[in-house]
Amino acid sequence: MQLLKRGLMLITGILAVALGGMFTVQNTEKVPLDLLVVQLPPQALAIWILLALAVGVLLGLLSSALLLMGRGAEVRRLRKQNDRLVTAAGSHSSNDPK
Repeated sequence: MQLLKRGLMLITGILAVALGGMFTVQNTEKVPLDLLVVQLPPQALAIWILLALAVGVLLGLLSSALLLMGRGAEVRRLRKQNDRLVTAAGSHSSNDPK
């Protein structure tokens, strides 16, 4: 099963690189990029699109990492609170004269 998963990952990676290469070869028209504040020199259209994709992926990973760190902190806080409650409940039940 692990071998199948690795094989599929390898095929997916090779396919992504091949499609990216074909995309780059077909979109060679030079286009300047105007970002309102700065105008960048003309580059191939594929370069601008792939850079935008890379920036989007990095921003998505960064925002996901920040969310996961926040969730991890919340989980730690809730575990500490749970431990305190379990300890308090254990000490109360041992004092009950039944």
